[in-house]
Amino acid sequence: MQKTFLILTVLSLLNCNNIVKQKLNYTTDTLKTYSIKDEQKKDLNDSLGLSKILDSALKYAWQFRSKEFFKHDFEAYPDDTSFVVTVQIIYGHLFSQGEKHLLIRQEVPWATYCNVYLLQDEQFKAVVKREQGGMTYIDDTAQDVNGDGYKDFVVHWYPSSGCCLAEMYNVYLYQSQEGDFTHDYQFINPTFFPKEKIIRGLEYGHPGEAGLYKYKWNGLQIDTIEFIYPCYNKKNKFVKMTHQEYRPTGSEGVILNKLPKEYAEIDSNSLRRFFDRY
Repeated sequence: MQKTFLILTVLSLLNCNNIVKQKLNYTTDTLKTYSIKDEQKKDLNDSLGLSKILDSALKYAWQFRSKEFFKHDFEAYPDDTSFVVTVQIIYGHLFSQGEKHLLIRQEVPWATYCNVYLLQDEQFKAVVKREQGGMTYIDDTAQDVNGDGYKDFVVHWYPSSGCCLAEMYNVYLYQSQEGDFTHDYQFINPTFFPKEKIIRGLEYGHPGEAGLYKYKWNGLQIDTIEFIYPCYNKKNKFVKMTHQEYRPTGSEGVILNKLPKEYAEIDSNSLRRFFDRY
């Protein structure tokens, strides 16, 4: 009798323990589900808030569409006032004399949003939409990158992590016939030479290992011209190659006794990093 009672007691305790575990697991899962939904709801609210502010900026800019140029800055708050949105509006012949474009830039704590519009058929047509997240945004400019005589839209940013120099530029080439832009081309540590249709710059990597590159615009394509690296086994010598290589020796390319003069005009930070080994 005592043994039977003992067995029943143990089984009862085990069953209760399983029920408790099930309840705990259910509670934990419920909390996880709630957390995900709550985060999604917040993201949606933030997105809707930014969309409303963007619409307001568009309506404001519409009043000045007949002007040759205007600029306006203001701050706005979403409905919950949890953060401030810094808004910049720039309008005019930003990229060519034949068309007018509108740039609306929204800066929030976690990202910068750049929207470019073309004034066409009495409306603003969206031609570039970019989100630069993670507080990596530095600035954006209108400059001729490929030497066609028209200014392109260039976004300059810097990664939030990494070991080596990484000045990043994303270039949207202006298309004069349509008034819009191509997809973006990404370059690391570049210096643009539009008169030559050339880009020279520094690869990503440690000093003494990262090489210099030279690209050339070929319409909307980019041709690789050459790479120049410090010669790994010969001090104060360089190796010119047509492909990328890690720590090349003289056998992979052409040995150079000095760096070609054309590279002397690239960004000074890139050039200094390239020579740091010496």
